[in-house]
Amino acid sequence: MEGTYYLFANGTPQKPIVIKAAGDGEVVFDGGGNFNLFNVKAANYNYFEGLTFRNTQIAIWAGTQFIAGSSGLTVKHSRFENINLGIFTNWAGSSNFTILDNTFIGRDDPVHLSGWNGALWKKVDDAAGIKFPPTLDSYTAVRLYGGGHVVAYNYIAHFHDGIDIETYGDPDGNTARDTAAAGPFYPARKDWHLRPVAIDFYNNYMTNFHDNAVEADGGMHNIRIMRNMMLNSASHPFCNQPELGGPVYWIRNIVYNAPGGSTRLTSGSAGAVFLNNTILTETSAGSSANVHWKNNLMLGQNSQPAILAVTTYTNYSASDYNGFRLNPGAAYAFQCTSPEWARREDYRDLLSSTGADQSPANTVLTVRRYASLPEYSSATRQDLHLVTLDYDIFQHVPMLNAQDLGSIQKLYDAKDLDFRLKPGSAATDKGAVIPNVTDGYSGNAPDMGALELGQPMPHYGPRS
Repeated sequence: MEGTYYLFANGTPQKPIVIKAAGDGEVVFDGGGNFNLFNVKAANYNYFEGLTFRNTQIAIWAGTQFIAGSSGLTVKHSRFENINLGIFTNWAGSSNFTILDNTFIGRDDPVHLSGWNGALWKKVDDAAGIKFPPTLDSYTAVRLYGGGHVVAYNYIAHFHDGIDIETYGDPDGNTARDTAAAGPFYPARKDWHLRPVAIDFYNNYMTNFHDNAVEADGGMHNIRIMRNMMLNSASHPFCNQPELGGPVYWIRNIVYNAPGGSTRLTSGSAGAVFLNNTILTETSAGSSANVHWKNNLMLGQNSQPAILAVTTYTNYSASDYNGFRLNPGAAYAFQCTSPEWARREDYRDLLSSTGADQSPANTVLTVRRYASLPEYSSATRQDLHLVTLDYDIFQHVPMLNAQDLGSIQKLYDAKDLDFRLKPGSAATDKGAVIPNVTDGYSGNAPDMGALELGQPMPHYGPRS
């Protein structure tokens, strides 16, 4: 037997169909090594609580691209272990999933951080005796498409990726980009219910990924990734590959031990906004547009020379009120690659390289490198209110070196770290007021970084 539970009945938002532990002992659904444990692709408003799902490739399969899927799925206070995918849909019609207070444990190496790409990780894996590239034993804890999802207060460890929007390309529906076919909107209004919009990932504790803690790839509008603890990501815990218009908000997240850098922005990724994050590695925006950084702490891990390197097709991308620690002895501290200053935007290079426009790629994005903070601010008019600082602003956060192969393969735990600011440190009262982000700050102005001095610590991971 294949050992799959197929659910076909539909509940309603007010009366979901419930499978819930009685509270008198552990309830285990063991797949025995099967491919899929629960198939809910034909069932709306199903509710799971207090269960253990184990020994399967896909624990809860909720949708298949272009074919079928469910809406209104809720999974709470459950445990997933020895799985490849925890909760998965790539059907655009899926909507309003609620994934709260769960624990997802993947099959990947639980002792070492190991990357899947790049010369650095080959060196690390050779030194540690780990196979390179690592096997993809566990792909993603939660992978979703569609709109209106909430994934919050979960513990996620030992996967290739943590939480993902399915990497999809253009959204479903009308694929014609001309106004005659789609009107002034893309996709056409009749297909708006298929867009990946209004998605929230918050207060998750996330650790040990070959690739990304969160992939917002292919998300469209109002994607909010907030207050997550992101430790031990080999490659870019903030992934935007690409964003389809935005805004995608990265707010008050903490990043530590990310030796590949913090942020992946590709294919002209547009509309990403980074506010009040504590980012303890370098940030490089490879291909972006209309991207903004404010009130962030960026302290280097020596993964690359520049603490901030931005490639953008828009000269209205912006950065200000950030705190930086530069890499000592680096050839340059900042890099800005954008159209010539006289142009607000220029997408011709991007369009030509993707084949969308066969006009000559005669626009040259200008690469500018700056050795010092004053030189960078004066030339670019960015970060006019920046602050220089060091790791001593924190209560207890050791600096890591991405070139130290022994240290970066270790897995660091938040209980051994303290990311709170010291009173009177260089990051306190140096941020800008941002409505709905810095509300309730103490002192003369908001603090930089994820944690406001004197405010309660956020809760990361499942609530009891």
